[in-house]
Amino acid sequence: MPRRIAPLSVVVFLAASIFGAGLVWAVWVVETQRTRSDFETTADIAVDRVINRLEKHVVLLQATRGFLAAERGQLDRLAFDRFLATVDIINELGGVQGIGFARMIPVSASNAVAVEIENRYGIRAEIRPETNEIWRAPIVMIGPVTDRNLAALGFDMYYETTRRAAMDRAVASGLPQMSGPVELVQEITLDKQTGFLIYLAFGKGDELPVTGFVYAPFRGGDLVQAALASGPPLPFSVTVVDTGAPDQPIFSSRDAVDPGGLTLQRTVEIVGRQWRFTVQELSPPAPYRRHLGSLLVGLISLLFAGAAAAAVNARLHEAEQARALADAAAREADYRGLLLSEMKHRIKNHIARIQSIARQSARGVSDVKSFTETFDKRLQAMAAVQEILAGTALPQADVRAILRTELRQCLDTDEVEHLLDGPAIRLEERQAHAFAMVAHELVTNAMKYGGLSSNGQGLHISWSETRDAGGVQQLVVDWNETFPREEEAQAPTAGFGSRLIEASLKGELSGTLTRNYHTGGLRIRLAFPLATAPRVQLAAQ
Repeated sequence: MPRRIAPLSVVVFLAASIFGAGLVWAVWVVETQRTRSDFETTADIAVDRVINRLEKHVVLLQATRGFLAAERGQLDRLAFDRFLATVDIINELGGVQGIGFARMIPVSASNAVAVEIENRYGIRAEIRPETNEIWRAPIVMIGPVTDRNLAALGFDMYYETTRRAAMDRAVASGLPQMSGPVELVQEITLDKQTGFLIYLAFGKGDELPVTGFVYAPFRGGDLVQAALASGPPLPFSVTVVDTGAPDQPIFSSRDAVDPGGLTLQRTVEIVGRQWRFTVQELSPPAPYRRHLGSLLVGLISLLFAGAAAAAVNARLHEAEQARALADAAAREADYRGLLLSEMKHRIKNHIARIQSIARQSARGVSDVKSFTETFDKRLQAMAAVQEILAGTALPQADVRAILRTELRQCLDTDEVEHLLDGPAIRLEERQAHAFAMVAHELVTNAMKYGGLSSNGQGLHISWSETRDAGGVQQLVVDWNETFPREEEAQAPTAGFGSRLIEASLKGELSGTLTRNYHTGGLRIRLAFPLATAPRVQLAAQ
């Protein structure tokens, strides 16, 4: 039989589960914050690598301006190339296309600058493009010497709006200034990238704002990739945009990004511009891997809740079993007391019956042999009734047979038949046992005090099958005893036998019993519903 779950164990389970859920939530929050913090720390490393790379280039520009100042503004190509060779900007500071100098000139000096470039590099470089400005800032020197850098010689950077804005800020502040996104003059191949430049004003002319600009052109993709590759690999996708020109990203990783990954945005003020870095996880771990601690705490909490509920349920079940055992012991004690009382009562009844049987058997006999035979037969009839009461008889018993068997203990067979009047009605086993017990007690009382006693004058029993007000079939038995009794005499006090009759009739048969004492004796009426088991009508015997 499955064990019943106690309500208290359910309450304990729910309480432990709620407490465990709180722990899981707390651990989940901590794990989420830790994961986010770890990601932001690593993402900041990527941002710092780019910023540090740019700062190194700014230092190089300042060193170049110092070199030119030491040369008193003399643009000696050989000395400039030797200076750049000591730095090895291509290998050491990847991302920059070179270091150059743009001279600030009036438009009228364009031809002279073209001759200067030709004398320095041996190529004819036109000062371009045409401009309406009064000043120009053509590139007159750049290193290292490559086809891409040579293509930039003669280009007037002051002509283009984005470059000119950065150059004006450099003049006004005296500090390095970065331009917005542009396409570099060096982009002479199909593999083009978004570029930008950093300018540092140099010297001061008599009629011009400055002598010129030390500058560095950068390819955005090369710079960011070189910066990110300067340390251990980072599993991120990085996008860099200038907030002043967000439609022209400085750099954007081509790696596929998982939309469920973490994302970080950092906005940084750098060299006079504002860059926004967007860092995203490339291959984020599965959610359960991020929260293994939460899963473990949840599992432990669930097991704890189940164990606590099971323990409480077991204790309650043990207490219930203990109460059940105590109740069973009490019932057993009561039952033993009842059995003992019944045994005492039956012993007395048996003695009375045997005495009555002996008296009845002695009537009309003249010798011991006849007495012995009669006495023996009645004792056998008494044993037959006991067989019914012990449950060893047939599953059904006839009312007449039960009464006949009981009366044969004290009367002859012929006498018994004259006392009985009723149809053949069978009782199912439980009702037969109970009715036999009632008949046994009534016959015993009749033998001791009533119509079958020494002063008795007779007994008549009749029965019939009727229907009560609810239409239920019931057996009605009329028990009439005749014995002398004074009218004013009180009814005798009910003894154990009478209580046993009441208990059997009401408890086992769900019936009723009425007693009516009168001057001629006693009339008893029994009535109880017949069971629904099939009943067989027997011919009157």
